[in-house]
Amino acid sequence: MQNKKTVITSIIVVLSIFIIAAMFFKSEKQEKIEKLAQNNENGAPFVREHSVKFGNNKKNVVITEFTDPECPSCRAFYPAIYNIYKDNYDDISLVVRYLDNHKNSKYVIKILEASRKQNKYKEVQALVYKYQPAWADKQNPNPKILWTFLPNIEDLDIEQLKKDVSSINIDKMLELDRKDATTLGVRGTPSFFVNGKKLETLSYQEFVDLVESEIYK
Repeated sequence: MQNKKTVITSIIVVLSIFIIAAMFFKSEKQEKIEKLAQNNENGAPFVREHSVKFGNNKKNVVITEFTDPECPSCRAFYPAIYNIYKDNYDDISLVVRYLDNHKNSKYVIKILEASRKQNKYKEVQALVYKYQPAWADKQNPNPKILWTFLPNIEDLDIEQLKKDVSSINIDKMLELDRKDATTLGVRGTPSFFVNGKKLETLSYQEFVDLVESEIYK
C-alpha cells in the first residue's frame, strides 16, 4: 500500500513539474514573439510589403491573420474578423497572410491576389468563403467553378482577372509567409496576432477583448 502511494505521489510530482515547465516555455516563447513586434520597425515577421492590409490604424493596432481560403475554420471565423474590422477600421490595421496547407489553396490565392489589381479583394474573398463548400468539397474539390460565381461581383472585369491570374507569380510571397509563420510558431489556420500577442483561443469574445485591450490601453 505504501509503495502504491509513493508511486502516485511521484507521478503527481512529475506531472506538476511538466506542467510548470510547459507554462514557462509557453510564456517565454510568447515574450520573444512580442519583442519581435516591438523591435522591428518594418513590422516583420507580422507584416510584409506584399501583405494585404485594411484599416486606417490610427491607434497603431496591427491584427495579423494567417489564413487559408480552403480552410473550413477560416470560413467559419471570417464573419467575426470583419465584424471587428467594420467596428474598428479607423483604429486598426488588418493584415492578411497566407498559409496554403490545402491542395487547392494556391489556385484560389492567385485569384485573390489578382483581384487586388482591381481593388476587389474584399469582394472576392467574401465570395470565396461563401462558396467554399462547393469548390472545396472534400469528395470532389473543384476550385475552377469559382469562375461561375465571380461574375456576380459588380464591376469585376473577369477577362482581365483571368489574364492577371495567369501571369501572377505568388511563390515567393507564399514562401515568405510560411517562413514568418514558422518563426511565430504558427502551424494551422486561422491564427491571429494583435500587436504581437497571439489569440490563444479561437473565440469571438476573446478576439474582441484582445483587440480592445490594445486599442484602449
